[in-house]
Amino acid sequence: MTAVSAPSPFPDAGRRAVFAEIAEALVPAAHGMPSAATVVDDARVAFVLAARPDLAAPLWDALRPGLGDGAAERLAQLADAPDLLATVQLVVVAGYYTDAGVRAAIGYPGQVAKPVTALDYPAYVAEGLVDAVVARGPIWRDPDAPTDRSAPTDEGEPR
Repeated sequence: MTAVSAPSPFPDAGRRAVFAEIAEALVPAAHGMPSAATVVDDARVAFVLAARPDLAAPLWDALRPGLGDGAAERLAQLADAPDLLATVQLVVVAGYYTDAGVRAAIGYPGQVAKPVTALDYPAYVAEGLVDAVVARGPIWRDPDAPTDRSAPTDEGEPR
C-alpha cells in the first residue's frame, strides 16, 4: 500500500524554494532545535493556510520572483512591505510551532484539558478577594442610555 501525498500548497517549485530559504534565515537550527526549513514542509504550510486562508495571497505575493536573490536580500525588500513580511513570518513560525516534534523538543504538550469540579472552592473566593464586589451587589451602566456630561455633579462641577 502506497501513501498518497497531498498536493503542495505552493503555486510553483520556485516559491517553495524561496520559502525554504526564508524559513532557514528566520529560524535556523540552534541549541538542539531543528531549523524551520527542515520542519515547515508542505504539510505544515497547508495546515497553516487551512486555518488562515487569508494568508495565501499575501504569502504568494511575498514569495514572487524579482524580490532579491537570497533570503537576506528578499527580507530587506519585504521590510518595505510590512504586511507581506508579517505574513511570511507568521506562516513560518506557525508552521514551526505546530509541528509535534518541535512542541515535544520544547516540552509543550499543546493545549491540555484540565478538569474542574463544581465542588472545588476557588482560592480567590476563599481568600476574600471578591467580598467587596459581592457585598456591593450587582451594578451596571446601560451603554445605550444617553449621558448628559454637562449636568453638574454633587459637588457643583460639570462632569
